[in-house]
Amino acid sequence: MEASPIPQPRRRKAETFAPELHEVWAALYARQLPNVQRYACRAYQEGLDVLGLPADRIPTLAELNARITPPTGWRAVRTTVRYSDAVPWYHHFARRQFLITDYMRSWEELDFTPEPDMFHDIFGHLPFMALPDYTALQEMFAPAFLRADDARREDIKRLAWFSTEFGLIREDGEIKVFGAGLISSFGEIHNVVSGGVPLLPFTLENVLRHDKAIYSFNSTLFVIESLDALKAELARYFDAV
Repeated sequence: MEASPIPQPRRRKAETFAPELHEVWAALYARQLPNVQRYACRAYQEGLDVLGLPADRIPTLAELNARITPPTGWRAVRTTVRYSDAVPWYHHFARRQFLITDYMRSWEELDFTPEPDMFHDIFGHLPFMALPDYTALQEMFAPAFLRADDARREDIKRLAWFSTEFGLIREDGEIKVFGAGLISSFGEIHNVVSGGVPLLPFTLENVLRHDKAIYSFNSTLFVIESLDALKAELARYFDAV
């Protein structure tokens, strides 16, 4: 059942960010909502209903955590860092904290931004973080990363990149968008659904030989057969760390 929208905050809290940032949020939301309704996987659609994001303004942490923490134990935490390094990122993950930057992309970057912003963090990731099955997946990463050596840490970042950031998933014979990086990017989601990128099965052998593309669209992406299949494939690597 679809949750009711997040209640309107007091005006003082809504004005934490400059009016122009709320306008950028509203423009991004309006452009991307039809795409995710059409192309995103069922888990994302379910989480989006739970989260009830406002269309016209940036939601507050209190609003987000009221929807995320009760079902999963996770909470969103604001950071002034524009791009968090993996080590502090996974230390926060170990405490079930999802970092949200206070940076917002510019009007010139509506289609694509190489730097994750608050729209990516909130619209792309947080609907998933309201789902216990999905947060169980995310909870696999931090223990493995924090005990790994540098080489294996690079592998783990690559596995996260091509699954939770830019993965696709097969549902009822159709390929749907799963990764938050695709979900929050108007340009890259259209590049994928138009057939502009080769797709391979998500296996360790396939993923670990491909590099991440930060400043451009990814040249190859990977299809997960199910959330359980992804967990099993990741466990093959994480259990050996």
